[in-house]
Amino acid sequence: MHKRKIQLIANSTYSISLPKEWIIKNSLKKSDTIMISEKNDSTLILSPSIIENQKLNEITLHIEDFPNSINRVLYVCFYLGIQTITLKSKKEFSTDQKTKIRKSISQMSGSEITYEDKSKMIISVFLDHNRLDLKQIIFRTGLLIESMIETIIEKLNIKEINLNEVEIDRLYHLSTKIISLSLININVLNTSKIKNVSMIPSYFLICKKLENIGDNLSHLANHMNQNKINSSSFKEILELIKSEISRSIKHINADFPKMFEKISDDSRYESKNYIYQIKDKILSDYLKDTLRFVKDIEDEIVQLSFTKQLLEKGNL
Repeated sequence: MHKRKIQLIANSTYSISLPKEWIIKNSLKKSDTIMISEKNDSTLILSPSIIENQKLNEITLHIEDFPNSINRVLYVCFYLGIQTITLKSKKEFSTDQKTKIRKSISQMSGSEITYEDKSKMIISVFLDHNRLDLKQIIFRTGLLIESMIETIIEKLNIKEINLNEVEIDRLYHLSTKIISLSLININVLNTSKIKNVSMIPSYFLICKKLENIGDNLSHLANHMNQNKINSSSFKEILELIKSEISRSIKHINADFPKMFEKISDDSRYESKNYIYQIKDKILSDYLKDTLRFVKDIEDEIVQLSFTKQLLEKGNL
């Protein structure tokens, strides 16, 4: 921690001196430019301008280097904000490779193939990450989950369920991108509405658990469809899950106005006991896991609510 007094130069310009060790450490000299960013709490962040120039905007990948993991590598490039991804093959892309690549791109919002031949492919990401609002993405994910539950309860439509699950996956990858960039880019941290790095782990866990719930509901619906199962016997459990997700996301969108109240232990234990009585173990496991994911989300919202209180008091 360094303290500096503000100096007034020529009655018009305010200035402060920078720590000598910081100047030396970053190889700065007279007339070099530094970047100054203001956080929501009025804190100023200083960084050498060279950091901006070192940002990785383009990358070339040789597909032979990633025989079984090209999809995960593409996701990492997307999360890190790389805008142009060039894929090359020593021979020709196999049908399986092209399928994996296209499937990955379909999950990467704002991405498309802008050039392709037999051994080369260029993927461009047309997405302004400074305009992405994480809370809005969480809200949209919540609406999709609620829609899935309504479809399961009212009239099972597997096509609609699967479409919603795919969209939830896409939004999860987009939220992971925002969260990853918030760790390294102060502008994204502010525009994403995350506000403070101390909140990032909880936001990530919430997004992951929402994605888990989407997967679980999709598996549940497909199991019901294959075995001609009606939801009437566990409708109340699904309605409880829907209600708690809606309540949780409203609290997030309201920017944690007070401490969040989790579902009561009595309600949760009653629901768990009811689930354990379901004879179909696969069905029981899906419901049990989904209820656990809801609890995990609520735990993180409690943490975010308390963190916000500490921030408002200036304790963080």
